[in-house]
Amino acid sequence: MSDWKKFAMTWTASTLVGFYSVFVLMEVWNWFAVPLLHVSETSYWLMYGVSMLFGLMTGAGEQENPEHERRWKALFIALDACLPEHKTEEVREEVRLETEGIWTDISMMIFGRVVSRSLTLGLGFVVHLLI
Repeated sequence: MSDWKKFAMTWTASTLVGFYSVFVLMEVWNWFAVPLLHVSETSYWLMYGVSMLFGLMTGAGEQENPEHERRWKALFIALDACLPEHKTEEVREEVRLETEGIWTDISMMIFGRVVSRSLTLGLGFVVHLLI
C-alpha cells in the first residue's frame, strides 16, 4: 500500500477518533458538570467548538518546530559521513524498515485512544447511574 493511502487512512481514522472524543466529552459533561455547576446541557456541536477552542489555546496538533527537524537532518548527515562504505546498504535497509514501522505505531496509538475514550465513557456511565 502506498504511503499516500496509509496517510489518508490514518487521517480518516484520527478524524473519526476526534469526533468520538467530542461525543465522550459531551456525555461526561452532561452527566457530571451539569448537575454540579447548575448549567444547561451542551450539544455535540457546542462541545466540538469548545474542544477546538481548547485545542487552539493549548497548541494541540501543531506542527513540529522546523529548527528541531533541521537538527535531526544535520545529525543524520554527520552519521552518514561516519558510516563505512561496506555498511551503508545494510544500515539504509535497517533505517527503511524502522521508518516503515511508523504506520503500525500510529495505528496502535489511534486504537489506544479509542479504547481509552470508550473506557472513560463506560466508567462515566456507571458512575452516572450511581448518582
